Amino acid sequence: MKTYFKVVALLVALLLAGQVGRAAEAARMQNYDQWKNLPSMVLFDKANGYWRIDKIDSALVCCIILSNRYNDKLSTAEKGICCGATVAAGIMSMHYFYDYQLAYRYLAKAEKISTDNQFGQQLTDVYGAMGSLQADKLNLETNYAYQPEILSLFKKTFHQAVKSHSYYQVCLSFINMSYDAMIHNHVPEIDDELNVFCSMEIPDSIIFKRYTRHLSKGITHYRVGNYQEALNIFTQLVCYLPTNASLLETARDRIMIHVFTYVALLALHRDKEALQELADAEQIAIDSQIDEGRVEMLKLLQDYHTTHGNEALAKEYKLKYFEAKDEFINRSKLLSVEQQKFLIELDEMGEEVKDLEAQKRVRDLVIAGVAILALMVIGALIFLWRNYLSTKRRNLVLYQKNQELLALEQERNMPAEKYKSSPMDEQAKDELLQRIYAAMESHQEIYDEGFTLDQLARLVGDNPNYVSQVINEKKGCNFKAFVNDYKIKEACRRLSDKQQYGGLTIEAIGQSVGFKSRTHFYATFKQFTGMTPAAYQRAAQEKPESPQ
Repeated sequence: MKTYFKVVALLVALLLAGQVGRAAEAARMQNYDQWKNLPSMVLFDKANGYWRIDKIDSALVCCIILSNRYNDKLSTAEKGICCGATVAAGIMSMHYFYDYQLAYRYLAKAEKISTDNQFGQQLTDVYGAMGSLQADKLNLETNYAYQPEILSLFKKTFHQAVKSHSYYQVCLSFINMSYDAMIHNHVPEIDDELNVFCSMEIPDSIIFKRYTRHLSKGITHYRVGNYQEALNIFTQLVCYLPTNASLLETARDRIMIHVFTYVALLALHRDKEALQELADAEQIAIDSQIDEGRVEMLKLLQDYHTTHGNEALAKEYKLKYFEAKDEFINRSKLLSVEQQKFLIELDEMGEEVKDLEAQKRVRDLVIAGVAILALMVIGALIFLWRNYLSTKRRNLVLYQKNQELLALEQERNMPAEKYKSSPMDEQAKDELLQRIYAAMESHQEIYDEGFTLDQLARLVGDNPNYVSQVINEKKGCNFKAFVNDYKIKEACRRLSDKQQYGGLTIEAIGQSVGFKSRTHFYATFKQFTGMTPAAYQRAAQEKPESPQ
């Protein structure tokens, strides 16, 4: 009973503080009310638009409305739209919410619709999505060991796509098939499919045509041992990525390109460069929050060091892999608690509307359903919040960063009001600024992790309030941003100085200039320079030396 009352108390407290969560859920349900009466084609276009800009919640709501709208009385064209939306709902549930049960439910429904109506293209899309679903599950269950059935699934999808002239799915299944064959060193097993693809005429309107054609050339060269030519082609693949894809889709494609390049570099025995490709792929996965991508990259790193007899590193990456895998699985479960309640209830409400749309009570039922659904979603959010704090530290860092930017903006907008009572004149401010510059240039303690405004004031021999005022007014930023600017400049110098700092990792260099967290260092470095520390270091190393 004590536990029960604690839970009730927590629910009450969070209900009082959860205005943002309630507003978000209310907005989604308001969108449902607005969208459920739109024509099917308009709603499908809206779903695609939201998908392209990574507003997956809204895209999924549109697709579920269309999926629920399906019935035998619809025209063939509208049935096809509803079927396509059902496939999309399955793909989004799988790749964005990691809810494989819900994904299978929509894909199974789409398969039945496709079979009943002889929709060959949609059936191909279903096979492709189910292949990805099965591959994801098998990879997690078998720790990414080679599984012949995964490659067979992709080959089955490819041949179905060729048969139904579904050129978009031909390209996608060829990419998936090539990736699985390359990563497990089974390229000869796709010889027949490679020959079929190279002999096909694919319309120019297919967005992955140029990318996949280029990829097939690289696979062909790799197959016959022309590894350098294959490497040249794989490194150019990024130039052929579709420009109208969503950010997450593009990030996933870039990870695959790094892996293709990694395999070719290994074949050329350029192991150091190959490992850097995996590190770059892992960083993309981290930056884009593609958890399953990071898990796979860590497994590849473990396998590499195991194969090359580096037992200590293999053990280290094995531990990182299992930690990342557990975190990914736990996060997937947490997401499903919040998202599945919303989606399933929305789905059920859509079925009610479909059955009762001819009756006068529809509007009242929808309003009641919205109220009940809002309470259920709030309850789910409350449950998730406690776990969210411990598993989503990255979001907290981003939140704090945004708060700092907002505070800085406020300081910039009203410095005169803030410091109107200050006795300092412009000459005194300029003199103090010069002393601040001198202190920042001559004292190494500014690179200490906990360097504070009071410490800087002590170094220049002045009042902390005056030091803060001069930085705000003369530099247009707060103390933290001012110090970070010096820290990042010093980090750039150390990343470029291979002779003195070449033995340090990027993380160690970040710590040496006062950044405790790798994540904080990467985020701050990218904010100031527009590129990651790793990219900056590579650019510095590749820069040609000045002529003597």
